[in-house]
Amino acid sequence: METAPLSPEDEALIEHIVQTNERTFDADFFEGAHIVTAGIRMTDGALYEGVSLPASVGRASMCGEPVALGSAIADGYSHDDVDTCAAVAYPMPSHDADEPRVIPPCGSCRELLADYNEQLRVIVPVDGENKVVSAIDLLPTRTW
Repeated sequence: METAPLSPEDEALIEHIVQTNERTFDADFFEGAHIVTAGIRMTDGALYEGVSLPASVGRASMCGEPVALGSAIADGYSHDDVDTCAAVAYPMPSHDADEPRVIPPCGSCRELLADYNEQLRVIVPVDGENKVVSAIDLLPTRTW
């Protein structure tokens, strides 16, 4: 998997979603829901955020990435306009974390992001450092 270092814009995206994650965390709802905030940066620099939406029925839960992507699409952007995605998890003692951290998208979100733009830049932790990879690189055996 080819990786690239973060740009200043990538660092700003992470900081922006960390702030949203801290501001919107609700310790009293679903044992601390939501846990994840995702951000999508468009090619023109516009930012869209989404928070994970836990539900009592697991299938009804939503990750932050599709919420952010759906907001951008609803606002008139197309799949060609999606440039960069990052997700940040709230620090939870049960996750052995005491500060917000970048997390990789789950399998379903990897599929979704690659469907919308295989070359989408996705910020993920690699060997203890945040790096940029393409969405399709997160699905190395995808054949469709």
